[in-house]
Amino acid sequence: MEGTTEPHLVLVPWLGGISHIIPMTDIGCLIASHGAPVTIITTPANAPLVQSRVDRATPHGAAVAVTAIPFPTSEAGLPEGCERLDLLQSPAEVPRFFGANKQFGKAVARYYRRGAAMPRRPSCIVAGTCHTWALGLARDLGVPCYIFHGFGAFALLCIEYLYKHRPHEAVASVDELFDIPVLSPFECRVSRRQLPPHFSASTSMGGGTMQEMREFDMAVDGVVVNSLEELEHGSTAHLAAAIGKKVLAVGPVSLCHSPNLDLQAMSDDARQYMAWLDGKETKSVVYVSFGSAGRLPPAQLMQLGMALVSCPWPVLWVVRGADSLPNDFKEWLRENTDADNVADSKCLVARGWAPQVAILAHPAVGGFLTHCGWGSTLEAIAAGMPMATWPLFAEQFINERLIVDVLGVGVSVGVTKPTENILTASKTDDRKAEAEVGMEQVMKALERLMDQGVGGEARRRKARELKAKAEGALEKGGSSYINLEKLIQPLV
Repeated sequence: MEGTTEPHLVLVPWLGGISHIIPMTDIGCLIASHGAPVTIITTPANAPLVQSRVDRATPHGAAVAVTAIPFPTSEAGLPEGCERLDLLQSPAEVPRFFGANKQFGKAVARYYRRGAAMPRRPSCIVAGTCHTWALGLARDLGVPCYIFHGFGAFALLCIEYLYKHRPHEAVASVDELFDIPVLSPFECRVSRRQLPPHFSASTSMGGGTMQEMREFDMAVDGVVVNSLEELEHGSTAHLAAAIGKKVLAVGPVSLCHSPNLDLQAMSDDARQYMAWLDGKETKSVVYVSFGSAGRLPPAQLMQLGMALVSCPWPVLWVVRGADSLPNDFKEWLRENTDADNVADSKCLVARGWAPQVAILAHPAVGGFLTHCGWGSTLEAIAAGMPMATWPLFAEQFINERLIVDVLGVGVSVGVTKPTENILTASKTDDRKAEAEVGMEQVMKALERLMDQGVGGEARRRKARELKAKAEGALEKGGSSYINLEKLIQPLV
């Protein structure tokens, strides 16, 4: 390292979506806050997102360099600028994307194998979950390689148990519930249909890719998790014991930014959402978002929408991909909700991106209807926010069990089947899919979420306690602070 013992960590976020890129960027900012320079490797289309996040993390953002390496979209037969998995238009493009990602890995390796012209030598590589090529680069450079999945420790522990014991293979049907007994006395009862794609018979990623990912998991030197040791009831230590390597919980990483910093970078639309919240009573608003990649089929979206406009609470509802929805639903939205930010309106629709961390931190918000993505779950925990759970895919059904049964800060809407997504390789037209959850079922979940009685207060109290633990974890001497030091210090 050119005559110095100062460590230099290289982070390469997986290009699966914004929900993978943002937390790894935040991890980079946290590492920099501990005095270690960081380089984040990404692609040209994603570099502005990373750079804007780094710029808002000043003064430590100055120690984070963002390097963009071209992603071979046209060579792989992908549309120009299609540099994230969530931007793909069909399952047929998924194998092409993974092929392009391997070529991207070769380009990153060339960047770091220039001999005398090599940019500053890495002392550690932290790679996103599908960057299986990163291990070979780390071994060539003689440095450790950590993996960042984007999942919590509890979900990773469940996945490890499923790989080793395969209880899902003993059930009679895809809907039969079985227990994943990793956190006694808590039960984690899920069905085979609800498992992550690692255990799906049909995925557009292909079995070869899944096998590569599993081999990568087993070969890396350790795991970095966006969590805190106090949150998941010992899952971090159990996971470390199960895989025989370091597991470092360094979150909630969203706390490296204050909501005020997000406010400074907001668009005019986002500022109007916050102004709308300013006009609402404390803890009166239901916030609804299904993440950066979450899409409900139109029939299900209609049932949800009818519940949201009929419930007695003000609602801020994030609708992704609104422009591609059927015309009759768009007309219903125009007639039944407000998209013009009228201060006294009851149901405000945010089309596209919304400043979620700032929204969850706003005193007017009293409950969060969420898809249980781990990033959103951690942001809710950091805000002390109770949740109504509506998992869609990936590990989200396992996260639901953690939120509802283990942590006691959520109520389940009652979804039993995953929602089709780009990785399921289904040829089903989701525009014709029927709604699994009706309006009345959604209403009942919202009533429990916003309940002012004993049950609701118990969830809010637990949520406040978890918020305090989350804040303490990143303070000097806290568990996540110490784990960041454990990541850095062996490299000195």
